[in-house]
Amino acid sequence: MFAQVMRSPLLSTLLFLSTLGLFYLLKLMLSGELSTTTGRIYCALFAVPLGVLWVTLVRVYNRKNPKDRINVWATIPFEIRGVDEGQQWITFKACRNVYIYYSSCLPIAVGTVILLPSNAVYTLITFGLLGLGQFLVYSLTMWKYSRV
Repeated sequence: MFAQVMRSPLLSTLLFLSTLGLFYLLKLMLSGELSTTTGRIYCALFAVPLGVLWVTLVRVYNRKNPKDRINVWATIPFEIRGVDEGQQWITFKACRNVYIYYSSCLPIAVGTVILLPSNAVYTLITFGLLGLGQFLVYSLTMWKYSRV
């Protein structure tokens, strides 16, 4: 179960949304809506535990799975690593479905951001939903072709 959680795209999404939250705090600090001291405290209380949690989870995973290690500074997403030709074919199908998803959802997202009042929260929610949809489409496609 732990290996599935560490390789899950939802964990990547959580880290991405957390990073967006940090950027939003930075925007509030730069615009003057949040004092610099308070913003730094919020960022430290938010980012440091998240980073420590990630490093700890990766170390525990690497100790349990020495032959299938995860790099703490992983730059290649786990989904893209093809083990063999069959896995590469499944990944190709899943990525194709994600591209189709984005080609239909990006215009809707742009229209949503334009039509809603100009607030960063609406934009973050829209991008977050796009990301979650991407991982849902990818995961469902991988599941569908992996069962065959």
